[in-house]
Amino acid sequence: MAKKKEDQLKLRGYVYILLIVLLIIIIFTFFDYLIHSLSEEYAVPDYYFRNKVIFGTGIGFISYLLVRKKNLLAKSLIFSLIISGLLQIRYFLEGFPLKFVLEFLLIHFLILFIFSLIIFKLLEKLIVFNKTNERRYKIR
Repeated sequence: MAKKKEDQLKLRGYVYILLIVLLIIIIFTFFDYLIHSLSEEYAVPDYYFRNKVIFGTGIGFISYLLVRKKNLLAKSLIFSLIISGLLQIRYFLEGFPLKFVLEFLLIHFLILFIFSLIIFKLLEKLIVFNKTNERRYKIR
């Protein structure tokens, strides 16, 4: 019975990670959409944003599992580098011009880094807060 409960907690943790990564990718995609809307030169097909959410979430989930035990700065840097790098490789292979790919590599990295840093920091505070409250609850 304890093994089943432990498995459920592990699964719940993975679902939370997936939802957190999805949140980061949705925020990232929204800001990316705004940047692409600034100029005709930055225009992309509609499927670009849908695919960014799908592939970005998958890549981000795996990336987070690889870096979750790192400190906040390293976690955000590596997480953002992996996602932005792999997405840009994908776009280059789809035929987007190299100049465009390199410009948006930097833009995507910066957007992801900022928002992953903020959200990962908030998560750390939430986890510390929850652990503190659990200890208080158990003591009473």
